[in-house]
Amino acid sequence: MRSVSSESSHDRNQSSRSFFQSLLGLFTLILFGSVSLVAGTRNAFAAPGGWSFGDTLGVSIPFNGLSFVNPSEGWITGASGVIVHTSDAGKTWVAQTSGTTHWLQSVSFVDSSHGWIAGNNGTILTTSDGGQTWTPQDSGVKFDLYTVTFLNAQEGWVGGFAGTLLHTTNGGETWIRVSTDSAQWIMNIFFLKSNAKYGWAVGQDGLVLATKDGGQTWEKKNNSIAKDLYGVFFTDANNGWAVGTHGVIQFTANGGDTWTIQNGLGRGLMGRGVEGDERELNDLHAVAFLDAKTGYAVGVMGMVLKTVDGGNHWTFVKSGTGLDLYNVAFPVPDAGWIVGVGGMILHKGKS
Repeated sequence: MRSVSSESSHDRNQSSRSFFQSLLGLFTLILFGSVSLVAGTRNAFAAPGGWSFGDTLGVSIPFNGLSFVNPSEGWITGASGVIVHTSDAGKTWVAQTSGTTHWLQSVSFVDSSHGWIAGNNGTILTTSDGGQTWTPQDSGVKFDLYTVTFLNAQEGWVGGFAGTLLHTTNGGETWIRVSTDSAQWIMNIFFLKSNAKYGWAVGQDGLVLATKDGGQTWEKKNNSIAKDLYGVFFTDANNGWAVGTHGVIQFTANGGDTWTIQNGLGRGLMGRGVEGDERELNDLHAVAFLDAKTGYAVGVMGMVLKTVDGGNHWTFVKSGTGLDLYNVAFPVPDAGWIVGVGGMILHKGKS
């Protein structure tokens, strides 16, 4: 999605994005019928760059929600209400019934039993049995929700359209809307696992929100690079990265108070998109770090970037695909997952 200088232009781009998402979901249903029947065995082969390219399970819908609780067990969500689950590191995937056809944008599990999903039209789903059954929760909004993260089985956060930030302390039985003093879209929320007092939210036009008290208060940070930010990751309370349109990779060493463009691919445009299109030709959608030095960022047209020096330099890694990639996660440092368009699942490491 293209970063723009006016709210009206951004709304047009978001409408375009939603339109294309709807078309993709409809196209999938026409081609493949009921997505609730999806299940399959991974037919992986080694792609250049060390990533295994998995079978798309007979589905061509986009995947963008990704949550693994250990190297073996994880869940993926996407368009048309699709949820797939593996308990054997991706050797087999089994579809789970969501009860909705809304786009399921994000998923967060805190253990093998308890998980939550956020999606379009205010959708929030929860499970306490590993996804065998999913139950809708009342978000209190009808806006599209793009990100969900839970700190434990009781406390979680959801973000989305027009500055929507929701908080629960009872596992989602009730969701409270939190004021952010911003109408900018929230695309990703991240809390430190080692210290959940520290959290960040990023989104439209360089939006950065930060909390140091577990979300009791949120502070909007100054960010002169007004690119739409889709992914954020911190390795400690000070050092973090955010990625977004135009291939931007931003870095902070002070908890988000100030941000700089890192050396390498983040400097300047890596390509040119079409004015008014729903994306740029070099957008980055997600970022994840294995440790303080080694990290990955993923984006459009199969783009995978890697750093081994804390982001001072980023290099291209061959992913084996030209399809857009939407999310990346490492449940442990030697086991990574990437998901994207066309039912794309890439795996690296333990299996």
